[in-house]
Amino acid sequence: MKPPTQISAVHSPKMLEARWQQLNARYFGNALPPIPIRWSERLTSSVGLFTCRGGPRTSYPNLTRTSRREIRLSRPLFEQLAARMPQVEQELMNTLAHEMIHQWQFDILKRRPDHGLAFLKKMTQINRSGEVAVTTYHSLEKEVSALSRFAWQCTNCGRLYRRQRKTIQPQRHHCGACRGTLLELISEPERHKSDRSPFGDPASVGHPPIIPLQKPTSPQEQLMLELL
Repeated sequence: MKPPTQISAVHSPKMLEARWQQLNARYFGNALPPIPIRWSERLTSSVGLFTCRGGPRTSYPNLTRTSRREIRLSRPLFEQLAARMPQVEQELMNTLAHEMIHQWQFDILKRRPDHGLAFLKKMTQINRSGEVAVTTYHSLEKEVSALSRFAWQCTNCGRLYRRQRKTIQPQRHHCGACRGTLLELISEPERHKSDRSPFGDPASVGHPPIIPLQKPTSPQEQLMLELL
């Protein structure tokens, strides 16, 4: 395998903006307002992420509309992807289109983004063109595994959640699929010695988001929609 490509050097912020403008014109009728798009070093559990401050109808006098939300792309995952497949440009467009549907939900529909009926209808409409292939979950198990250092598993359904940093707190979070209890596993370097799940189920990268046990206590807390 060739060494990881410096994806951000090939796809500069200006080029990402050009791709966003292209998709905005093609699939959203230029209805989406401008949004910052940046490469993230810390994002390793998903290839893309739409983040926002507060809800779609929340007003912040000291914040511009642009600074309230952002699209992030995982530099580590895309560099790993570029090292093993030539069609990384297509994957980038698919991911960007996915996050733009979340932006459309937030900016146009004035709803909190999710993967519900509105998302699926828009995804189907976009996919009919045959130019992009938007999905709800990615399948980059190898790339996510290579970058993960910590893991948690649901004691009820067996779903596995991997992270580069220790961001999941079992006392605060439930499984996003069944709301079961999460159990912290051994660190990733040790876990690679045996990929068998302690609960007998195979590891799953296509997992739903972690559900907090309690509602956010601050209006500044971010909503983060992941392409998993």
